[in-house]
Amino acid sequence: MNWNLSAIFESDEKALANAREHLKMVGKYVNELEQMTDVGMLVELLRKIEDEMDEFGKSVQYAWMRYTTSTDDPQAQKLLGTLQGIETQFDEFSARLSVYLSSLSDKMLNDMVEKAQNYEHYISRLMERRKHLLSKEAEQVLAATSVSRREAISKIHSRIESSYIFELDVDGEVKTLNSEQMRSLRRSTNSELRKRAMKVYLERFKEDSIVMTEVYNLIIKDYTVESKLRRYPRPISMRNFANEVTDESVDRLIEATNDSVNIVKDYYKWKSRFLNEKITSADIYAPITKNVKKFSFEEARDIVLNAYYSFDERAGKIVESFFDESRIDLYPKKGKTSGAYCIYSTTKLPPYVFTNFSGDMNSIMTLAHELGHGLHGSLALKQTYFNHSTPLTLAELASVFGEFLVFDNLKNKLSGDEKMALIATKIEDTFSTTYRQNTFAQFELRAFDLVEKSGYASWDELNEIYYEQLKQMFGESIEIPEWYKNEWAMVSHFYKTPFYVYAYNFAHCLVIALYQKYLEDGKNFVPKYIELLESGGKYPPKKLLEKMGIDIEGEGFWKKAFMFIGSMTKELM
Repeated sequence: MNWNLSAIFESDEKALANAREHLKMVGKYVNELEQMTDVGMLVELLRKIEDEMDEFGKSVQYAWMRYTTSTDDPQAQKLLGTLQGIETQFDEFSARLSVYLSSLSDKMLNDMVEKAQNYEHYISRLMERRKHLLSKEAEQVLAATSVSRREAISKIHSRIESSYIFELDVDGEVKTLNSEQMRSLRRSTNSELRKRAMKVYLERFKEDSIVMTEVYNLIIKDYTVESKLRRYPRPISMRNFANEVTDESVDRLIEATNDSVNIVKDYYKWKSRFLNEKITSADIYAPITKNVKKFSFEEARDIVLNAYYSFDERAGKIVESFFDESRIDLYPKKGKTSGAYCIYSTTKLPPYVFTNFSGDMNSIMTLAHELGHGLHGSLALKQTYFNHSTPLTLAELASVFGEFLVFDNLKNKLSGDEKMALIATKIEDTFSTTYRQNTFAQFELRAFDLVEKSGYASWDELNEIYYEQLKQMFGESIEIPEWYKNEWAMVSHFYKTPFYVYAYNFAHCLVIALYQKYLEDGKNFVPKYIELLESGGKYPPKKLLEKMGIDIEGEGFWKKAFMFIGSMTKELM
């Protein structure tokens, strides 16, 4: 199953023509808006700008989808590069819009909200951002140079990593594998193969250590400089502000995760005893039974759809539409980037899902995860462009909830080794989304601090920081080989979106609270959950969650989530 990109644009040329046309109109309306003081006309122009930005987003979505499925295609590279140049001008207009609206009096902005309630959250965020905005000219400079700053620099990492090809003996047959296929061998039943595959894979990054290190240092410095210019107390504060959460809430999440890390250590001590071997970092996802079931695409599809339909008929139909309309790019292939994502950059297009399906249980959970994003993006299409997307802290909510739906639905149908394997996979995936992401977040914090204090973080220093964070998570429960210190270099979020990773942990803990409510309330929970997803980013996260009876600032909120995770491990231990 592959995407049919011609359903979006018939050609790259038409995608670029669309971008240029709507960029021109955005510029026209921003110029007019900057001369306007009448509240009614301001609202009318803002609506026009929003619609033009939405149309522009179609080209952005197409170019990114085209590139990530064929990074080795010169035309795809050229399209993305050209569009990013156009997007720089778009960002300049967007910066001017923010600066001008922020310069208006509170009374005028509140009057705009009175005339267009839909812009309440958008305008309140503008008012909050005032203290972090620079002058019109400075904002334009930052926007204009974005084409050559961290977002552009991060492409070096993705281009290098997606170009990796490995020759590996797998069960007596030499196979040609890409990065995604190499990582999937962590779930092999062959202990020797798991270790050998990860050693070969991670040592490949060491060969490019100079580039990986220099690129990461540049990204850290660029992000740090911008955070200082915008007067944030810490670099992570800039991400927290964008995520609409407080520094204190994120700090408490990190602290609560660290306080409960014995859950991970105890589990892996048990797993070592169960497998009768001292497991290593390469074995943390090793199947606990040799009878590992492989699933066909059709089986995976039916499992996921059954779970979503059992939850809600409407949700099931929306998820099924992704299959029916070929909006899933399913299998790994040469030139396709690793990982998985769901994209919805505009309300003018439906969401699309990208995976690297390999037929194991993790592939099913990944499919459930990304289709959860797809459900969220589809339901939020009732919002306008400014209110469509959520901050990262809520962006992972529906995806993780979808994983829980599939897990519970499937668990009740399995028994014996298959049920044990499913529970172990879910526990380890939960660890990956919470504790592992917390390890990543602390690595980032320490790497940023090191560059701030000494001006540079070397490959060896970054490796050592990462090793120390792994030791904090696992203790003596597993062995951490020397070559596993390189693992940080494979984490694309470090390069693409600094401080993204804690959002996975944040969202997972939120989902646990939501899922517990679902188990308590049953079908009465469903309409409120659907309304939450339909709201998109129309309201701040705190307000959206309060409607569900959740207070993330409440005493002990995070601790309760980790108590739930601890109870999951007791099903096996």
